[in-house]
Amino acid sequence: MKKICLLHANCQGEPLEELLMLSSEFREEYELHRFTNYTHEFIPDNIISNCDIFLYQTLGDNWGDHSSAKLCARLKTNARSIAIPNMLFLHYWPLWSSEPGFDYRDKFLDSLLDRGLNESQILHLCINTKLTNIYNLKEIMEQSEQIERDKEKLTPIKYVDWVLEHYRQKPLYNTINHPRLEILLLMANGILKELGIPHLTGRDLSGFPPPFADFEQPIHPQVAEYLGLEFGGPQQHYHVYGDELTFEEYIIRYIKCRKNNIDDFIGFLIAAARMEKN
Repeated sequence: MKKICLLHANCQGEPLEELLMLSSEFREEYELHRFTNYTHEFIPDNIISNCDIFLYQTLGDNWGDHSSAKLCARLKTNARSIAIPNMLFLHYWPLWSSEPGFDYRDKFLDSLLDRGLNESQILHLCINTKLTNIYNLKEIMEQSEQIERDKEKLTPIKYVDWVLEHYRQKPLYNTINHPRLEILLLMANGILKELGIPHLTGRDLSGFPPPFADFEQPIHPQVAEYLGLEFGGPQQHYHVYGDELTFEEYIIRYIKCRKNNIDDFIGFLIAAARMEKN
């Protein structure tokens, strides 16, 4: 009988599960059950009480019964719990805002929209205003890095130094919390190492689809220049829900969506891409 592996994670959990299942040794030994943490997805008692390996992105006590501490307390005595990374990266998008009500919010764009400017004025200011005159990008990025290092202390799987060493050469995230394959593979192989299972190889990954490929959030060219990225210039095209857009083209859609009081930005981007093709 296979051992039960319980994976409690956010959106990063789905591609992580798919990567783990590429390992024949993992598949032969474990039956994996994945539950989404941020939706408070219910975990049946028979799953958690019989769990042998509990993989979890740490949730604090404010999550109530879904907190990591409460879930770990429900495990059987010989079960093993392994905290795994919960990765977020602001360097590419330091002006990201967590303000609810609109996806992929941008602090600077929202501040311009709040001033009642017209679309062309907002676009001009967004592209041409020197961001470092308004925002302390260095401080934003340093704070983000410290948060990640603090989270990394909770898990045996390390990633921050690797990200900081490689993020300038090629994009490692599609959005602040949607890592690309290289980072998810780092996490998957870290888990396999903890379980005493060999790493995934290039042959294992043959044909594996890019995770979170439907949306690559465009990077402000000024941020790309500030960071010294080898990509992200004004002519860089990004995959945006079925379309290929530059940063400026993406910003035009952001502004139009907000100006028309449409809250569903993702739906707006999908519809705009379809109209372009017709």
